[in-house]
Amino acid sequence: MNCFEYEHDEYVAYALDRINAMRLHEDETARCINYLTTHVDATCRKLMVDWCFTVVDAFNLSRETVAVAMSILDRYLSSGKGDAPKSLQCKRKFQLASITCFYMAVKIHEPSQLGIRLLLQLCRGLYKGSEVVSMEQDILFSIEWRLYSSTTTPMEFVRHYLELVKDDVDDTSLILKSAAKHMDNATSDIFYSTCRASSIAMACLAGAFDDAVDLSQSKIENIWQQLLGKLESFVEFNEISMVERKLLSTLTTCESSRKSIGSLPRSSLLSTTAETSSPVSVFQETML
Repeated sequence: MNCFEYEHDEYVAYALDRINAMRLHEDETARCINYLTTHVDATCRKLMVDWCFTVVDAFNLSRETVAVAMSILDRYLSSGKGDAPKSLQCKRKFQLASITCFYMAVKIHEPSQLGIRLLLQLCRGLYKGSEVVSMEQDILFSIEWRLYSSTTTPMEFVRHYLELVKDDVDDTSLILKSAAKHMDNATSDIFYSTCRASSIAMACLAGAFDDAVDLSQSKIENIWQQLLGKLESFVEFNEISMVERKLLSTLTTCESSRKSIGSLPRSSLLSTTAETSSPVSVFQETML
């Protein structure tokens, strides 16, 4: 074995160790539930996701931060602790929880912080700083200060998956960009919060490979064969198939003619729908 082969094997082993550690932590973390009620429904949650996307785009932040924010929110509202039950009975309180989770996500996921004064301005004076601080404390208490679970997004898994087959993918940046668009679609639907991030990542990666015009069908099949061979003990095929079917159900265009790869149906999703030009207040919107 030459030096290059040894370094390559060592790197693959490191990536697999990282994936294994993330998967073990994932399985040890309580799963989210579909907490939506007649007071706080899917439309309310979608409005807040759109608001977060609008803000990160305006300030040139990472869209992955929105996934972190919604993960914190979903874990908080699934916990049933603290003021979580009250937040599901009051749109104003739900919006406060959503905004606070976004504020927290920026602090832990971005190199620069979003000051609380600016946050209040973005909320159009609907809340006080003391309300945000109180909500942040309640969220941390309810999720037992375990913020790491929310930072392990589907894209974190996608990046590690690609490290295992990077020699077979000419431009991983394009694959990552495409997978991120699929993840944006998943972030908007609470269904995906009840699934493993690792499974969502696999489905998003399948869609990204399908989107890649420079990858032939035979090459994609070879990539999947290698990837699944290395990840067989980590892959939840039933859940991945369920996630992929859900992603496919959002299609508004004709399906691709490509065949399914390694029992993973391929995706041909549209990019995230355009956000509104300014943040939308769930409370104000639903009161109109």
